[in-house]
Amino acid sequence: MISRWLIVALLINASAFCSAQESQRKIFDKQIASQPFDKEPFRQIAIPDWVQDTVGCGYTLSVMDSAARTEAAKHGVTISEMGFVDPFYAYYDSKLLKRRSPHVPPERLTKDIEEYKRLGVRILGVYPPCLQGEVYETHPEWRRIDTNTTTIPQIDLQKFPHGGMLCLLGPYGDFFIDVLAEIVTKFPDVDAFSFDGLHYGGVCYCQHCRSNYRNETQSEIPNPDLNDPAFRRYQHWADRRMEDVVRRMQTRLKSIKPTIALVTWTTNAGRWGHFLSIPRNMPTRMNLLLDAPDQEFWLDESNRGTTIVPAFANAYIWATTNHRVAFSEPYILSHGNPYGKDSFPAHEIERRMMLALTYGASPSIAVIQPKYLQQELYACMDEVQRRKPWLTHKQPEQWAAMLMSDNTRNFYGRSAGRVEERYMANVLGTFRAAQEEHLPLTVINDWNLNPTDLARYRVLILPNAACLDDAQTAAIDEFVRKGGGLVASLDTSLFNEYGDPRDNFSLAKVMGVDYRGLTDQNPITPGQELDVNFAKSIGPDYWEKRKSVFDFRQDVDSFLNQGKMKTYIGGDPVTFKGPAVKVAVNDPMANVVGSLTEKSGGNSPMLPGIISRTHGKGRVVYFAGGLDAAYYLYAYPYQRLALVHATRWAASAPEPLKVKAPMCVHSTIMRQQINGDDRLIVHLYSDLNTTAAHAFPNDDVPLREEVVPIHDIQVMFGPQYVLSRVHLEPEGIPLEARNTPEGTTVTVPRLDVHSMVIAELKPKP
Repeated sequence: MISRWLIVALLINASAFCSAQESQRKIFDKQIASQPFDKEPFRQIAIPDWVQDTVGCGYTLSVMDSAARTEAAKHGVTISEMGFVDPFYAYYDSKLLKRRSPHVPPERLTKDIEEYKRLGVRILGVYPPCLQGEVYETHPEWRRIDTNTTTIPQIDLQKFPHGGMLCLLGPYGDFFIDVLAEIVTKFPDVDAFSFDGLHYGGVCYCQHCRSNYRNETQSEIPNPDLNDPAFRRYQHWADRRMEDVVRRMQTRLKSIKPTIALVTWTTNAGRWGHFLSIPRNMPTRMNLLLDAPDQEFWLDESNRGTTIVPAFANAYIWATTNHRVAFSEPYILSHGNPYGKDSFPAHEIERRMMLALTYGASPSIAVIQPKYLQQELYACMDEVQRRKPWLTHKQPEQWAAMLMSDNTRNFYGRSAGRVEERYMANVLGTFRAAQEEHLPLTVINDWNLNPTDLARYRVLILPNAACLDDAQTAAIDEFVRKGGGLVASLDTSLFNEYGDPRDNFSLAKVMGVDYRGLTDQNPITPGQELDVNFAKSIGPDYWEKRKSVFDFRQDVDSFLNQGKMKTYIGGDPVTFKGPAVKVAVNDPMANVVGSLTEKSGGNSPMLPGIISRTHGKGRVVYFAGGLDAAYYLYAYPYQRLALVHATRWAASAPEPLKVKAPMCVHSTIMRQQINGDDRLIVHLYSDLNTTAAHAFPNDDVPLREEVVPIHDIQVMFGPQYVLSRVHLEPEGIPLEARNTPEGTTVTVPRLDVHSMVIAELKPKP
């Protein structure tokens, strides 16, 4: 017979297990698609309510006096940083870090905490995670080793007392979490933490990484070479280790204070150099473990300031949170190298802040500025606060989804110097085309390629999405069979999640084409064997061989030849300079609606350039010619039109909302459901530069000084919306709605920099 004490013990254990499960549910939210080396289901963090409501994230209050802090709070700052640990010292009496800062008086933190609380400013605790001189000195075995050696790095600590980079993937990661737990226990008023450099640096050969990798994979860490399949597997493993550090950090901290948050820096497209960090420093999926990632948002010459990149950077940082909460800090600098604010126009601050919020990110800002910019900055912060009622609790209004694949960028791009042409150009060209034609486009990530997330959209766009796993392939197949649209290009699905090449597209049956090699090879007839060397390895010159110059010709009887396409190209051949692959059409019912002929002279064969077909209930357009990449790298207007016509043809329904405005106007559509209200928010942002980009393009920087008003922008709501009231904000102007058979149209009388059309929705009958 079972002892009653055993029964009691089992009940206690069961209760504890259920309590732990409930605690996990409170800390973590919905489950996300798995990645290689996952040891448990991956769940995004559950964001505290106060983070959802936060717009005014302002930095530098820690170095401002009381009067300046008070002024910053008046202009909307509701969270700011406060240092607790720096690379040299702890700022409090720590049991873990023995070196206390001689520069911070004992009462300093307590005094600052009380002042922040009095001003209604939440405390963002700062600890640079990878640099800590005391730890570097006392634990040499915790140092990161960035080359394939067992020699521990040595640094002259007298000359460089901050030491060098520490490895977060081993015991130092646990120590780091212990210090954070100590801080929030000792200072319970801390609301969040921020870290500069929460990443693992791409590779580490310390004894702990070596031992852990060997135990879990029975392999040694290879040399850092993304052309080596073994290293690509290592990077997935390291990604999971980094995610686990953050997961354990969140579990520990939220068990002490459930409302604490990680509001911290991340590596994304706001600094273009972060996108060139290959091997990657952190996986994009890690952003889902942060309550609110913040990106540095630069527009200097090295960060593609005059291109489409700044807009994409803000759309992407919001996407990495599953469109929840993200911050983006516009850097107020004229040029980089040397960095400076020389002759920086105050008007440009507003332009950068408004661009961020147009694409879903809340603009954070460094509050302290030179005297000549300070009041102008406050005025820009006031403009953000005027818009606050419409900036929180929002989601994109879903119609078209465009994949930005971090696995493809890293494992297919493979080179910092070439990833822009190899992959990012496809994404940015597509994004540019959609923005200029005002298509409602939502940026999504690798993990969103699942049946539930895809079902929300009418069309999926895969710009050269080379690296897809089998689960993603199956989800896309199901999405299209059920009626969704698909637009894909080039090497989409030709590689797996590790970047290993397949013999053929995994989406071959969906796209209606089979891979047949590179465009500069001899013609390959259908049925001929694929080059076996391709399946074994990809050489560093693979992508370069795909770029050439072609004649492009459209089928004048197809969906491509409408509107301006009839006058821009008609039935004549036009130049296409960009990447292309050879394919064989495997569906006799498919249509070749665009063709390519190499401009190499002689009798070059005509190659399928754009293929359309149906798949189940859905429509598919495949671009064997990378018109998407070309529209970023070597643009012609016809490329934009071809991409847009293909997207509209493939979509299972028309856009829910249409904007008629010049191409310099960015428009985004969001849905806000809050306090029982349901509304559409249409952001309109003018990117017009009155200097018309007259400078040398390689070093041009947007430093806008004035506004040219844009008049009579039309916004048409589809018939599925029942509107009760439409108004323009923050101007507070009611807009007259005119009903037509196609929907309800309003006219925005004037746009200077940024305005929002707010459509209050009635419940559907």
